[in-house]
Amino acid sequence: MLKRYSDDRKIQWVGKAWEIRAALRRLKQEKGGSTRLEAVLTPPARGRASV
Repeated sequence: MLKRYSDDRKIQWVGKAWEIRAALRRLKQEKGGSTRLEAVLTPPARGRASV
């Protein structure tokens, strides 16, 4: 059973390795296949206007 814990500065994934890999793959697919994992996991900066 995969669990994800997050706060402002970190994300912690708890589960079996194959569950974590599958979840990360799904996240990348949602954002576009060529997106870097760093861009998928990094939350947008607060207080900045996105253009």
